[in-house]
Amino acid sequence: MCANQTESAAAERIAACDQLLKSSSLSGKPAGVAYALRGLAYLDRGDVPHGIADLDRAITLAPDFAPAYQNRGNAWYARGNYGRAIADYDTAIRLDPDDASAYVNRATVRRDLGYNDGAFEDYAKAISLNPRHARAFSGRGELYMRQGNYPRAVSDFEQSLRIEPRAGELMLLGQARAESGDLGRALTAYGEAARMDPQSVAALNAQASVLSKKGDYTQAMALYDRAVRIDPNLPATYKLRAQTLAAKGDRKRALKEIDRVLKFTWTTEALKLRAQWRYADGDVNGAMSDIGHISKLNPDDTSALALRGAMAARKNDYDHALADLDKAIAADPNDAFALSERGRVYVARNDDAKALPDLDRAIELGAGAAVYRDRSKIYRKRGDNAKALADLDQAIQRDPAPASSYFDRAVLRKVKGDGSGELADLNEALKREPNNGGALYERGLLRKSKGDSAGAIADFDSALKLSPGKIEIVRSRAAALMERKDYAKAIGDFDRIVAGEPSAQNYYQRGLAYAGNHDAAKAAADFKTALAKDRKLADAKRALDRLPADSKAWKTPPAQKQDIAANKPVEPAPPAVQPPQVTAAAPSAAEDRPPETAVADVTVPEPAVKAEAKPVVKPASVVVAEAKPKIDAKPAVKPQQKPELTASTGPPTAQATAPLPPRAAPAAIPATQPETAARPRKPEPSQSTPGEPDKATSRVHGEHDDTNKSRARTKDHFAKSSTEYYIGKQRVSEAQYRRFMRGLKFTDAFR
Repeated sequence: MCANQTESAAAERIAACDQLLKSSSLSGKPAGVAYALRGLAYLDRGDVPHGIADLDRAITLAPDFAPAYQNRGNAWYARGNYGRAIADYDTAIRLDPDDASAYVNRATVRRDLGYNDGAFEDYAKAISLNPRHARAFSGRGELYMRQGNYPRAVSDFEQSLRIEPRAGELMLLGQARAESGDLGRALTAYGEAARMDPQSVAALNAQASVLSKKGDYTQAMALYDRAVRIDPNLPATYKLRAQTLAAKGDRKRALKEIDRVLKFTWTTEALKLRAQWRYADGDVNGAMSDIGHISKLNPDDTSALALRGAMAARKNDYDHALADLDKAIAADPNDAFALSERGRVYVARNDDAKALPDLDRAIELGAGAAVYRDRSKIYRKRGDNAKALADLDQAIQRDPAPASSYFDRAVLRKVKGDGSGELADLNEALKREPNNGGALYERGLLRKSKGDSAGAIADFDSALKLSPGKIEIVRSRAAALMERKDYAKAIGDFDRIVAGEPSAQNYYQRGLAYAGNHDAAKAAADFKTALAKDRKLADAKRALDRLPADSKAWKTPPAQKQDIAANKPVEPAPPAVQPPQVTAAAPSAAEDRPPETAVADVTVPEPAVKAEAKPVVKPASVVVAEAKPKIDAKPAVKPQQKPELTASTGPPTAQATAPLPPRAAPAAIPATQPETAARPRKPEPSQSTPGEPDKATSRVHGEHDDTNKSRARTKDHFAKSSTEYYIGKQRVSEAQYRRFMRGLKFTDAFR
């Protein structure tokens, strides 16, 4: 049993060696070997002093026994005496140069002393002597990992595991994979280590740490809870759990966890974390108190430098901030807090080239949501919206509390054209920050674009309560009110707009609102003002020209509109053109210029009709073969008033001129182009007494046979003689007549 080297049987081995050494039969080298075996058993039990004492006796009795030197070298290494350890390893290698273990042990000491070249030589020699020496590959893998050469480290750890699967080796493999960014395979290695050793708190904590980096905080917390149940007195687990809570934005619980850690052990690392979180919560006094405690524990500790630099940065003292942060990072290149704070300082100075590497490294080290938000801003400035959006996704996954993350992502989704995603983000942001006027306005615009004018108006109302002077919000609300045909409220908004900016376009828009509210006079006034300010505003001119017909349509009884609609002509009507306003009492020199466009001011008097002849009046250009509907309202008879703009081809004394059709339902009559004598005219029912030829027509064309007793006149009621031209009862020249007809070309005021 004394020669057995099973570590778990160290007590039994020591007892067996005691019994053997008490016998008088052992002396010289055999006794030295027995002391060496008992010394190794003491080392396996952790009793280094008794182990060194026995190994000293062994070397005295057997000075050429190489294992005694090698084991004593291990004991000196355990006590931190690297010089005496290397001396013993050198002797062991000299006595037995083919033993790979001595090279491995010496390489370990050289590695820890920073003599990396010598360590690589020893590992290579050991592997050449024994290609299946698992610890040689494992030790070299650790050296590669210290140098940051993670691919070679992973390769050596995998080779070591092929030779000898061990939970500790799996932990090293997981660490190397995690450092190289392969979190998925790192999690696999840690999981295999936990299955190999179900009571390994280190394996559970390692898995939870990777899950936390991946943003899976729920699974991470479950694993930390398992670790606490296995060992409730391990401060490292509580510290890691506190860091996970802080990463997910639950700093209140994180502070409680770190307070528990500090009850176990008052360390600078725990104080540093608490100071960082107090600083993030705005508790500057608390953070400063923790920095003071750190300085008392270790005056040379650099961990307080990062916090001091962050506080300087908050005061916009970037020079002092960078000085402290640079020192902190030089002392600890893996200080995620210092890296993230320095990155933010560079962002504030618009030095994105320096900021990005710091933020990248901080994220690799497990920094929280704020660092992702900062990096997304850099990507957005560079135009890389895909990466910016991915970072905001990560930030929201890690910490869904801040409204700013949703606001920023909504902007990126808008650029991407993802309207549904943008609306979802704005909704989430406004749940967290309901008084953000800019977000309310943006959501209103988005709702309006999706046809939700009611929702848009509600958002614009809320935004205006926060920013009453924002004219653009008023303008957007007015447009939404117009869509809902709430013209009265829209007019109120346009009043504010016109008062602040009396432009032609704004008057035109308010005119449309007045027209929608059936206020023709105010609509006309606004359209005229718009044209006075901008003669080229064609929309205003068309709206003004349309206004007389529209205003008459507002007054037309619904039943009459149905009658007119039922009698629309079968053949397609010429395209309706907006009517300009014409003013003509008698031909004069004014006929040489285009008619004015102020249609709204023209009132066409009712035409005089002959008392004896009361024909059934039918709207011009409506052709119905059988039915001849009558107009209910007869025109008022004004014997002393002459009809305006009435043309006849007969002499001024003729009394048989057909009356103008009444203006009862002008909106139902399509506008037509005036016809000349050479253009064929469409027939319409005679306006004369039944059974008699149409007198106005017979003067030009003579008598007609019974099959064509009447000929319809053009809708403008003007005709042309072969030798004489008349406008009303006044004889005019051919040039005057043509100019007058050109002026009536687009008018429909006389239907």
